[in-house]
Amino acid sequence: MPGLALAVVLGFSLLLVYSTHREYPLKPEHPLDVDDHLPLPELAQTSTVFSLTALFGAYFGVAVTLGLPALLGLVSGTVLGLIIVSFWIQSTLTSIKPQGGGRFEDFLFEILKGTRSNTRSFALLVSGVQCLYAISELLILRELAKAALGLASEQATLMAIAIAIIGYFCVVLGGYVTLFRTDIFQLILVILMAIVFGVVLLANHSAVDWHSKLLPKPGFWELSLPGPKVLLYVCHFLIALVMGMGLLLASPDTWKRVFQVNKKRQTSRSRLVTFVGMGILPYVVLLPFAITLNPKIDCGHKSFVLPGGLSNDWLFMFIAMGLAASFLSSFNSALLGSVHVGLIMKRHHSIEPSEESRFYWLMVTVLIAVSVVFSVALYLLNSPWPLGLSNPWLLGSLLMGAYAIIAGIQLGTRGKISRLRKDHLLWIVAIGILGWCLSLYFFRKYAGLSRNPSLCSVNSVPIGVAVCAAITLMSALFALGGPKHVRRS
Repeated sequence: MPGLALAVVLGFSLLLVYSTHREYPLKPEHPLDVDDHLPLPELAQTSTVFSLTALFGAYFGVAVTLGLPALLGLVSGTVLGLIIVSFWIQSTLTSIKPQGGGRFEDFLFEILKGTRSNTRSFALLVSGVQCLYAISELLILRELAKAALGLASEQATLMAIAIAIIGYFCVVLGGYVTLFRTDIFQLILVILMAIVFGVVLLANHSAVDWHSKLLPKPGFWELSLPGPKVLLYVCHFLIALVMGMGLLLASPDTWKRVFQVNKKRQTSRSRLVTFVGMGILPYVVLLPFAITLNPKIDCGHKSFVLPGGLSNDWLFMFIAMGLAASFLSSFNSALLGSVHVGLIMKRHHSIEPSEESRFYWLMVTVLIAVSVVFSVALYLLNSPWPLGLSNPWLLGSLLMGAYAIIAGIQLGTRGKISRLRKDHLLWIVAIGILGWCLSLYFFRKYAGLSRNPSLCSVNSVPIGVAVCAAITLMSALFALGGPKHVRRS
C-alpha cells in the first residue's frame, strides 16, 4: 500500500513536470526570471511552512513540548515575518523602480549589491544554508521511512535518493512554474496526512485534562525568572516569535512566494488578510498533536520510534504520501533558492546574454555538493561510536544558528548589505558561527543536542535567538555610516 501511494505521488509530479516543460520551457536568457503563470502563491508558501512542521520537525517539536504559548508565538512570528518580507520587497523595488513593474530578479540583484566580498559572503552563506537544509531533509526522510514505513536502512536510503533525483529533475526542467504547481498538489497531501493523524490521535485520546497539555512541559525552555509563571509564558511566546520570523527572513524561497503574493494582491488589506491566513493555517493542524502527545523527556538515549496507535496499513499509506509530498516541496524549494541566489551573485560579477549554461552548471554543482555531504552523513550515521551518530535531525538543529545569523544580518542592515563596508559581512558571519559553536559547547547540557533523536533539541532555540539578537546589534553598528563608504572592489 505505501509503495502504491508513493508511485501515485511521484507519477503525478512527473506528469506535472512534463506538461509544464512543454507549456512553459525555461528561457535561455534568464532561466529563473519567471514571475508569471505561478498559481496560488499563498498555498505554495503555506506548503513551505507545513514542510517545516511535517518533516523538518522544528515547529512540531516546539508545539508538542512548549504548548500553546510557544505555538502562538510561532503563529505571530510567521505572520510578522511575512509582513516584514512583503514590506522589504515593496520598499526595495520602489527605490529602484518608482513607476512599478519591478521583477523578483530586480529585487534579488538589488539586495546583493555591495562590495564584492560582502556580496560573495552573503550569497554563499544563504546558498550554502539552503543546500544543507536540503541535505537535512534527505536524512530525515530516510529516518522517517525506516520508522514509519518499516523499511531497512538500505531500502530507506534508496527511497530517499530516488525521490531526491525526481525532485532535482523537476527543478531542472520546470523551474519555478513546476515548483509552484507541484506545491499545490503536495500541500493537499500534507494537509490530508495531518488531518488523518489528528483525527486518529484525538479519537484514541482521553478528553480529561486536555487543557493541561497546552501548557509547557517541564525540562524545556526553563528560564530562571522572578515573578509569576505567566512571565515565563511571555518569554516562550517571544522566543518562538523570533524563531518563526527569523526562519522566513532567511529563506529566499519565502522571498519569492511573498513577491508573488504582492504582485497578485495589490491592496494592503488583502495582502494582510492573506498573510494572516498563511500564518495560521499550518498551526491549526498542530493543535491535535500538542493536545494528545505527551512526550517523555529522553535526551538522546533512545532511537526514534513512531508514536503508538499509528500502526495501520491505511495510516501508512497517508504517511508515505505525506512524507514524499513534504520532502519534494522543501527539497525542491531549497535547491531552487540556492541556485537562484548563486545565479544572481554570478551576474554581479559578469553579465552574459544567455545564462542557460550558467544555470545548468550551478545545478550540477549543487547536486554534487548535496551528494558528497549526504554520503559523508550516511557514513557517520552508519559508523560505530565515538565517530558515528544516529541523529539525522542534528544537522537541522545546527542549521538553526545559520538561520539566526542570516536573519540577524537582515534585521541589522534593514535588508541591504550595501550598508556594510568591505569585508565587514565576512567578519560578522565568522563571529556569528564562532559564537553559535561556542554557545552550543558551553551550554551543551541545556541545548539537548545528542547522538540520538530527541525533543530536547528544541532547547537550542533560545540560544539561536540570542545569537540572532547579537548579530542584529553587530550588523546595525557596522552599518552606521556605511553607504557613503561603499566601494566596489
